[in-house]
Amino acid sequence: MKKMDHLDRLEQVCGSSAPVELKVKELFLSRVDRIRDAEVYCIGVAFESPGLRALKDAWLQGEPDEHARRSHDPYPTSDGHVSLAYIQASAWQQAKDFVDAKRTGLEGRSFMVQSITYEDERREKSEFRLTGEEGPPASVPSRGGRTAGATTSLFEVDGSVLEGGGQILRNSLGYAAILGYPVRITKIRAGRKTPGLAAQHLESFKLVRDLTSASLQGDKVGSCEVTFEPKKTKQGSFSTNPKTAGAITLTVQAALMPLAFAGGTSEVEMRGGTDVDFSPPFDFMQRALVPTVGRMGVKVTAACLHRGFFPTGGGLVNLYVDGLAGSLKPIVIDKRGHVTKIEAVCYATPPSGWLDEEDVARTEEDFEPWLLEELADKGAPKPKVQVRCEAEQMPEGQKVFKAACDILVEMSGGGVFHASGGPLDGPKGRGSLYDVWGAAAEKALVPLKAQLKTGAALDEHLLDQLILPASLAAGSSRLLGSKELTLHAQTALHIAKEMVPGVDVKVTSQGGLQLVEIKGIGRKAGDAPLSPPGGSSGSSTLRAALPPGTLSNAPEQLRSDLRGDLGQFSAMQGVRAEAEVGGDCISIQGCEGPDHALRLRKELEAICGYYGFPAPRWG
Repeated sequence: MKKMDHLDRLEQVCGSSAPVELKVKELFLSRVDRIRDAEVYCIGVAFESPGLRALKDAWLQGEPDEHARRSHDPYPTSDGHVSLAYIQASAWQQAKDFVDAKRTGLEGRSFMVQSITYEDERREKSEFRLTGEEGPPASVPSRGGRTAGATTSLFEVDGSVLEGGGQILRNSLGYAAILGYPVRITKIRAGRKTPGLAAQHLESFKLVRDLTSASLQGDKVGSCEVTFEPKKTKQGSFSTNPKTAGAITLTVQAALMPLAFAGGTSEVEMRGGTDVDFSPPFDFMQRALVPTVGRMGVKVTAACLHRGFFPTGGGLVNLYVDGLAGSLKPIVIDKRGHVTKIEAVCYATPPSGWLDEEDVARTEEDFEPWLLEELADKGAPKPKVQVRCEAEQMPEGQKVFKAACDILVEMSGGGVFHASGGPLDGPKGRGSLYDVWGAAAEKALVPLKAQLKTGAALDEHLLDQLILPASLAAGSSRLLGSKELTLHAQTALHIAKEMVPGVDVKVTSQGGLQLVEIKGIGRKAGDAPLSPPGGSSGSSTLRAALPPGTLSNAPEQLRSDLRGDLGQFSAMQGVRAEAEVGGDCISIQGCEGPDHALRLRKELEAICGYYGFPAPRWG
């Protein structure tokens, strides 16, 4: 059987038909790919058109599987799109500003299309007619910002922007739980090799769901869209277990602040990985994050009972969090200062459970002067150096002896820096644990020394973790980063500005470094839930009256279909549309002015026409 290319498929599905209308649904900025470790984004225009949707659906029927359909349909919530430009993450803010400035003038504009032009690498341009019958408006939730469902206002988060991974999930989940409004996260990890929720992300959602008595939709591994609607936050005893080596520390990041706002002491038994690649190790959480948020008023105790490594996991951590008595305190770490303390923790999981005394003595004796030489600031007071070696019980199911070295540096300016070397495989044959710890320490020193040389006041990974609590604190926080903020920090700032009503965020250059200033909103445990940003304060209600019996005498299936279409219409337009069956009318709450009212009336009249209803009478 001949394998069809794109052009062959277009020839098969296209044919003559009447012209169709295209409506500009959205000017968007979306992450699309990773090229040589560069984050790539697309500026494009998404269209709404049942005719174009019919063409698109016919095209996708020729794809062999779901993966291929996703590859050729990167924006499934639009009926079609045009890509205008591709940009790297370094220009993301300028691109966002451009999209924000042009969006109002472009979105909602309609025009008729006689044909489309297609060009691929094999042939020259070819022109085809659009096909497909016109149907009801394709009302699909738009990207970003506030949407309105059938019963409550949702805030929609595009999970593909900036970092495009777990950071967006964790911070969005935390804000929704603390601020008390529902959130829908779409395009989850869309640019990753394996899109959608991983087991560790799912455990984070389940933990915060239990903490807030929330309703949760899309809660399965691989899901690319999740809706989270919190109710009442309560302290208690909880547990997590992804049954993988999923990072415990990342689940802590998602749940720590919601636990602090729960109003009492909570305990969480957490299983999974404590020291896995591409995630903060347990020692970073215990020795860097916990003491720093403690300065903001969050009392946390974290105890590691067993280490857990990739691929089997097996780690066990008990987390205790005391509820806040009032608001979070702001934090200021805006001066580097000099190194005041160097602390190295070397651990290993020998099968015997015991460490060789000679290895321990040599490590503690030799590492102190070595770390002092590598990390102390020249001409500054001599810092305190502490090296300790610990034996950890080998996790159940772990077949390999592991060893690592975690190094923490404390600064006179109040900041800390952390780096981890390992976990590495333990010594084999005649090798010694001393040599493995030395290799691990050398591995940790490379990023640690690089960070210290930037002049930043605190660890770059710690900075991005402090943005969420700073945005909720009562007062102004100041954090001095390096010359360029990490993508995780940029993402955390973006989500804070999008989701926290009234927060003031500013990033300025100070001596070539990036100073992050955040004036928080002074949130307290037990405060009333907030409305999502962009709520419909001061909005009005439209009523479309239909002839008697139009809805009240209609078949139940028709009424059910109409309710579904009105729910989608609500999501796309940012309003709340409901069919009042007994009164034979449709109400729309959230109209924001005359221009908005005209658009709403036109769209709803199109829906009424599709169902064969007479033209409504507006009031």
